[in-house]
Amino acid sequence: MFTRIPVLAALSVFATAVVAVPAATSSVPEVIPGPGLPSLESLNLTSADLYAMGPPPAASEYLLLVGARSADYTAVCQTYSTAAVNDVIACFNYLVSIGNNACAVTNPDLITWFCESGTAAISGSNTSGQPTVSSTCYDVALGLQWVFTYCNVDGQVGGSQAANGNGGLIVAADNISWM
Repeated sequence: MFTRIPVLAALSVFATAVVAVPAATSSVPEVIPGPGLPSLESLNLTSADLYAMGPPPAASEYLLLVGARSADYTAVCQTYSTAAVNDVIACFNYLVSIGNNACAVTNPDLITWFCESGTAAISGSNTSGQPTVSSTCYDVALGLQWVFTYCNVDGQVGGSQAANGNGGLIVAADNISWM
């Protein structure tokens, strides 16, 4: 004779198992703004949004030729501490999104974090000889754009360049584990 209780119990266990499955998580790393910079929430952005924006359009290559250059600093590419190019570009998109906000380095002896995501750590250093150096975050992004364009080896990026027009503020892309 067929008993309904085991069947209902089995269905109940199955239904509980289905409910207990965690929701799908985002497939992109979290973009973490540096101290004192606007949150993604305040900009109405998500990490997924910043990754989906991708690299800047080819038209911005003009900016690479005339901007992000300074007679006070020679850009450097390095391969000992690299980050995935998409992680660097997500931070680039974050810095562009906060555009005219100040990205400042207030201590010449320390680096300042502008953004972290996945394997990437984007930082600034003060080589001006002054207590504080500052540029717009957009100009910092232009320096970073030079790095991920010219220091990209097989999808891995590492290097530094001056913020656009400011040889005293150096922006670097490194692997987060290096810092």
